[in-house]
Amino acid sequence: MTTHRIPLTDPLPLFYHLASERVVYVAHGPVPLVFTMPLKDVTRHVLIAQGPVLQPTIHPFGLSTGVSSLAEAPVRRALAESVTMSSGILDEALVLWTDFCDAVAEHLYNGQDLARVLNTTWVLEDAADVDLHEDAPVVVG
Repeated sequence: MTTHRIPLTDPLPLFYHLASERVVYVAHGPVPLVFTMPLKDVTRHVLIAQGPVLQPTIHPFGLSTGVSSLAEAPVRRALAESVTMSSGILDEALVLWTDFCDAVAEHLYNGQDLARVLNTTWVLEDAADVDLHEDAPVVVG
């Protein structure tokens, strides 16, 4: 009998829990964490989440995101009642939200406090897409 190993490093799809009207994301890691956000808040944060960070403040996702463990029976039941989300117009905002969730999960795995992490984590906190070593253009005037 041939056995195939399934890689568990790929993220799971997003789910939608109809009864609570929440988007559900399971972040992989040493302890799978389940993140939820009301769908109405995702639509509200589409433009806010893409804006620049102008001052230290709580990210809008941090105000709306719930975090639970798969060890909790109600969480497992809610996940079993959820359906897989289809692609749509909220995809960009949801990708930013899952990035936020992954960053929160990483901080939690490192032993940080949940309330502090939700209050201080930003989607682009490490600025990985910005080349900080790029020379500034020369302006001749």
